[in-house]
Amino acid sequence: MEDRLLFKFLKNEASAKEVREVLDWLDESPANREYLNALDEADFALQIWQTKLRRERLEPAAPKRAPMSLRLRGAVRWASAVAAVLVMGLASGYLLTEYNLSRAPEVTFVSTNGQSTLHLMDGTRVWLTPGSSVSYPTRFGRKHRTVSLKGEAMFEVAPDAQCPFLVKTFACTARVLGTRFDIVADEENNEFSAALLNGRLQVTHNETRGSVVMNPLEIVRLDNGLLVKDKLEDVDNYLWTEGIINLRGLKFEEIVRKLEANFHVRFVVERDRMPSVNFGWGKVAVSSGIEHALEVLRYGSDFEYDYDRNAGVVTIR
Repeated sequence: MEDRLLFKFLKNEASAKEVREVLDWLDESPANREYLNALDEADFALQIWQTKLRRERLEPAAPKRAPMSLRLRGAVRWASAVAAVLVMGLASGYLLTEYNLSRAPEVTFVSTNGQSTLHLMDGTRVWLTPGSSVSYPTRFGRKHRTVSLKGEAMFEVAPDAQCPFLVKTFACTARVLGTRFDIVADEENNEFSAALLNGRLQVTHNETRGSVVMNPLEIVRLDNGLLVKDKLEDVDNYLWTEGIINLRGLKFEEIVRKLEANFHVRFVVERDRMPSVNFGWGKVAVSSGIEHALEVLRYGSDFEYDYDRNAGVVTIR
């Protein structure tokens, strides 16, 4: 890599193609990154400037003392050059910092033992349902804070108007304009939804780029590739962050999935059809245990069950 091109990169004068060339070169080896980091922009710039001056002028054998006006003009030119070099140094330092931040390692947190809570480095708080995961860089950049979600999570985002918070999923990307919201991103079942409890949220479809801005107590669902916004009817669905499962309006198979995830059990249904269930009410605290949850469930349904504690299997009859 020629120093001339590196100098253009440090001065932020490189074209888009040249910037890509430098970034690819930086990715080739740690030695290349060390070389650029070790490059003294100020000295390098002064050397180029002095070389240019030597080529463009002839030094007299016995230089005479320049008049005061010329010396002042020369001093002004020198000060301007030094100031320009300092500005270039600051700009290149910013570019290098942005480059390093953009290459920050990414980590993935998986909620394996029940509901989990995660605190990100910017102060954002994330609640994850069992089996869900969130990936994020070890250091956020200056332009945005981006995380990736699989499963369901509740976010309470630390405000920063200059650095928006983005949540990427398999289907859509949510741009946070407020604070507290819930996202379901179940790629296996092609299910996506975003529920806003307070603040504002912008949801954009990854493929169609269709976008919806949400206000508090609204929910957006993905329906046949379209984002459909509706009123949020039941905020109790989001009490899971407090260890409470809301049963209202759920089908039996939906309740089973929630019980399996929260109590680490497996359901086996030994009947021709799923039990009918119609809960217009009902909540279950995870701390009360699976057997209590099953007894609550029996109040609104028509089934019997056996629970094998050793195997962790619930058989529905």
